[in-house]
Amino acid sequence: MTQVEYAQLVREKTRQTTESFTDARILLLSNLYIYEIASQIQEYRPDIWNVPAYFDLLEGSREYGFPSDVINNLNSLEIRLATDKKYETAVGLKGRPRHAIGDEDEIVRRYKNEKPHYYLRRKAIYILSDTIGNVENGGLLIYNSFPAKLTSLEGLDDMSIDPTTTSHGFPQEFHELLARRVSIAYKNLEGIPLNEEEVNYKVDLEFQLQKFSSPADDSIEEMIETPDDVNIFGNGYAL
Repeated sequence: MTQVEYAQLVREKTRQTTESFTDARILLLSNLYIYEIASQIQEYRPDIWNVPAYFDLLEGSREYGFPSDVINNLNSLEIRLATDKKYETAVGLKGRPRHAIGDEDEIVRRYKNEKPHYYLRRKAIYILSDTIGNVENGGLLIYNSFPAKLTSLEGLDDMSIDPTTTSHGFPQEFHELLARRVSIAYKNLEGIPLNEEEVNYKVDLEFQLQKFSSPADDSIEEMIETPDDVNIFGNGYAL
């Protein structure tokens, strides 16, 4: 469903016009409920909004800054201290350990490449590991990026299309449910009775969430290995 079609559907459900239910008001409610539905989708498919991002390690540098939306939604961090080494999952610490205050020798003594650690401070990741040199794509972080907010109702591309390589579109399976959720909110605000379809919204949403969820383990006959020459992180970006 395109943005134009979506706006038409919302107004059809609410029986309103562009004057009585403006684009600005539809956008406000839509973006609120995109987040609500996306959160519920994530409960069924925890990794669906994940975005991988590589970054280079720099010699002698342990602190790496990132945008707040990355830091605040960080899922995991992996690092490798040499190009011929494999990525190792770093262990996150709740706060800065005392021995990590400017004592490089102590950090190197305590933390090795096989078991790196990290902690967050301000808008940065601070890596605790063996000595750090220049390593291209030495860091790989996975962060959660919910579907992008709608900024217009005039677009002709399907709303499910990812707007960028680091942001998600909104799944087609939930377009009508989003329009219905906005209609419910509008009618509640205006004191308009809900119809039967809107009364059944939660039941229909739950049904669609279950259909959209990953297949059960017993439905998978075997694990398919990814060829060595396929980059499974190709949709990420280098920070």
